[in-house]
Amino acid sequence: MQRRPRLAIAVALTLLLGATGAAAAQPADGPPSDLPDPVPEFVSALLETITDFLGGVLEAIGEAVRTVTPGDDAAVPNGTTG
Repeated sequence: MQRRPRLAIAVALTLLLGATGAAAAQPADGPPSDLPDPVPEFVSALLETITDFLGGVLEAIGEAVRTVTPGDDAAVPNGTTG
């Protein structure tokens, strides 16, 4: 008859230690505490351009994206300069 109390104690300890481990892990869960940096100003114009292309307002997106994004005017689509 001593097997039942030992089993009960073992189960209780397992549950207690499992709950403690889960509680200790919770502070790391959730969103990061640091906020991301604000996006550059041209991002909203870029998103509007993409929306216009998807909506059929624009026929080609390449030149439209090049006009709203900052950067080297001599850049070509593969990322090299010409």
